[in-house]
Amino acid sequence: MATKKGIIITATILGVITVASFSIWLIPQHGGPSFVISDYRNELDSIIERHKVIMNEIDDDWKNLIAGSLSFDDFIARAQTSTSQINTLLSEIIESRAPQEWEESYLNYGESLKKYDDYLTETIVIANKMKGGVSINDLKDQLQKLDIIKKESESFAIKANETKP
Repeated sequence: MATKKGIIITATILGVITVASFSIWLIPQHGGPSFVISDYRNELDSIIERHKVIMNEIDDDWKNLIAGSLSFDDFIARAQTSTSQINTLLSEIIESRAPQEWEESYLNYGESLKKYDDYLTETIVIANKMKGGVSINDLKDQLQKLDIIKKESESFAIKANETKP
């Protein structure tokens, strides 16, 4: 038969095990590798250069799509890959935790990346419409919108450069 002392000891042990189990779930785990940036100028310049490479590739792909030497599906796949790359660059901007003197420049370049992501999304929309049989001549409004978005991205990139300490 169970004694009062045995029940209390068993309940205490079960309580400790339960608390220990829940603490494993409640205590935040290490959020992955973190990078310490000591040269914010070089870090931002690196992001800018990688962004330029992505832009040049998409510009070439867009010209080839319009010329008919690149299929709609290939362009869409490349644009989606570029979107992923832009989001990676944006994550680097956000996770950099730039000090106050670099904050404005980093924020402006982050906005440039967001606008470029919007640009990529719009190119995918246009490519899908063209794939569906819509003529490029019937997409003048979308093409103007595309140009405006790209210029906004470039404008934020210029602001980022101007606000570098």
